[in-house]
Amino acid sequence: MAQSHRISRKLTVCVESKEINVRPVVKGAVKEAAHTLTDCFSNNTVLNWCSCGTPTNDFLFTFFKSIINSTTLSSRDFVVQVEGCKGAMIWTNHTQGLSFPTAAKLARMIGWTAALRCLMQYQPWRDKWRRKVMASYDRDHYITIAYLGVLPHEHRKGYGSALLKYVSDKADTAHYPIYVEVTEINAIPFFERHGFAIKAQGLVCNNSEMPVVLMVRDPVPTTDSPTPLRLKPGRSDSDNLI
Repeated sequence: MAQSHRISRKLTVCVESKEINVRPVVKGAVKEAAHTLTDCFSNNTVLNWCSCGTPTNDFLFTFFKSIINSTTLSSRDFVVQVEGCKGAMIWTNHTQGLSFPTAAKLARMIGWTAALRCLMQYQPWRDKWRRKVMASYDRDHYITIAYLGVLPHEHRKGYGSALLKYVSDKADTAHYPIYVEVTEINAIPFFERHGFAIKAQGLVCNNSEMPVVLMVRDPVPTTDSPTPLRLKPGRSDSDNLI
């Protein structure tokens, strides 16, 4: 009798983990990045306070677009996006600082009342607390994360972690600490998971409805000696957007 044999084949599939793509925001994606951050911060108490009654989304879009345009003049690296603008981050090193348009130009975009509140109240308050928290560090060698957001429906996919890794890798190579001002209290555990520790707590402009937590991540050096931050050059303001 012929004996039937069952032939089995084992299929081995090599599945490579997909690396999350983080890259600088190019000129053509400035509006998209501004829309992303607008969606991420639409319910942010502090920025709503800064808007001074201007429709929230209109204010936020114009606000983020102006900051992105200004900041990328210093370096294209200072504004990055993840996976086609599902998240975005604005950051800077202390030496160059976060760039804002002049009061007059910002006022033309968001109105004088909102511009003055942003530039004359909120920003000086931020600068004062940042200097206080970072006083024990080298004042010229640290990184500040200004805004980091991932679209609400894209949470828990690793996009926020990828954005943080982008700047943390640069910080560790340069032996820089990273400073962040957290106004969304439910975001504190996220930053703690990535090595940030609470250094101070306060109220934005002494407003009891606007608590803030100031956090710092100490560097985890990857080299014996620090390497200077390697930053792409800034773009030119050829279209006079700023």
